[in-house]
Amino acid sequence: MPLSGVAVSIGRNTFDPPAPVVPVVDIHARQLDLHDSALDASGILSYNARQTTQGGRLELIPSMSGAQPIVTAILFEAYDTTGGNTITTTIGTVALDTERTNTHPDIFVFDNTNDEVQINQAGTYAIEYRVGLDVSSGTRTSSRAQLERQAAGGAFAEVAGARSFGYHRTTSQGEDTLMCKVIMDIDRGDTVRIRGIVLAGANLTQLADSTGITIRKLS
Repeated sequence: MPLSGVAVSIGRNTFDPPAPVVPVVDIHARQLDLHDSALDASGILSYNARQTTQGGRLELIPSMSGAQPIVTAILFEAYDTTGGNTITTTIGTVALDTERTNTHPDIFVFDNTNDEVQINQAGTYAIEYRVGLDVSSGTRTSSRAQLERQAAGGAFAEVAGARSFGYHRTTSQGEDTLMCKVIMDIDRGDTVRIRGIVLAGANLTQLADSTGITIRKLS
């Protein structure tokens, strides 16, 4: 699987056979961190496009920091620490206010004002959401959450097969968490968000620390 947008490490002992040639087109890396274990020497091989009019050149920069691990995980997670957002019979956006994990800020751009995540690298992603809700009166209530996607320059649309449902009994026993996980293809610049609605009954309130979204790039 190609490694896109990550730093790659290659460690090699001086007495090992020569390492195989790896085509650059199969790496798509920002840089290669090289390490010779016998000499305890390191360097960073990077591409500098500004050094020549012939299209750039590769530069080997000595380093004393040693080899760096391969970065394989491309992850994002955000959740709601505050709670209190109201879900009604009119569909609305589920609140997210805190970014916990973002391994690649150039890929995942979190908008905590509009509760949306923009994804700036095409690929196949696993997207999982959870929505913790509580009923605000003594009325038994049913609810639905759904994932929506907006293509760059387009409008939001519901993602097929990404609904979840909840049932909230009474104010003293009304907590429920709606959860769903999908694997889907994403185009560069797509934006995702979670929406919620009351299907029947009373208004619902988001519970603090029980609502969130996790996004992982698979390929």
